[in-house]
Amino acid sequence: MITSRAALVASRGRWPADVHVWQVRLALSAREENCPHLDDAERARAARYRAASDRVRFATTRSVLRELLGHYTDTSADSVRFVLSAAGKPRLPSSDAPRFNVSHSGEQALIAVSRTREVGIDIELADAGLDWRELVGLVCTDAERAALESVPSLLQHARFFRCWTAKEAALKALGIGITDGLRVLTIDLDSETSVRPQAGTHPAVADANRLTCHWLDDVHGYAACVAYGPT
Repeated sequence: MITSRAALVASRGRWPADVHVWQVRLALSAREENCPHLDDAERARAARYRAASDRVRFATTRSVLRELLGHYTDTSADSVRFVLSAAGKPRLPSSDAPRFNVSHSGEQALIAVSRTREVGIDIELADAGLDWRELVGLVCTDAERAALESVPSLLQHARFFRCWTAKEAALKALGIGITDGLRVLTIDLDSETSVRPQAGTHPAVADANRLTCHWLDDVHGYAACVAYGPT
């Protein structure tokens, strides 16, 4: 067994076989001190979160990530070493090492790993009490906003979360900052299962149309999307 704390989400042909998506159920009542494999810097980072739930989300997800990457690289979880890209995206030091990305929200985390492709992933607790209109100006282009307002009100909340998660997953696959790119990419909200994001004129997202974003409906109560590039 690779790790008892993560379950592989079956692709069922929805995304390429060399893209692995792992689901982690987070026990927020746990203590971050009990998460194995973390180095001193990671434990210090966990301690800086004010809320205990945030400390556990980070510590548990990073601990499981280490176990998974230890499996993919045939090494121990404790010896996995991370470096940061220019945009701050964690990577493994070797240029031919597996690519990975993580996201967590509420009591769930998702980890995407691929040996051959850049990957990004996002999961968001689809809180029914959240008014998407308060965030639409930060997340959506004018065209996306118009598309949201054109569908029945009962569908708007879910469509907004599909837009949000696809954009974040795509930007994470590109390895650029979320804040700078959300209103640059455009997502076709009429797509049912997968979509290719359309890049704007910003040079940082010029390669976005080479990505494929696929929404996941595997985690009840959450919106999620995995993005992957070509081999």
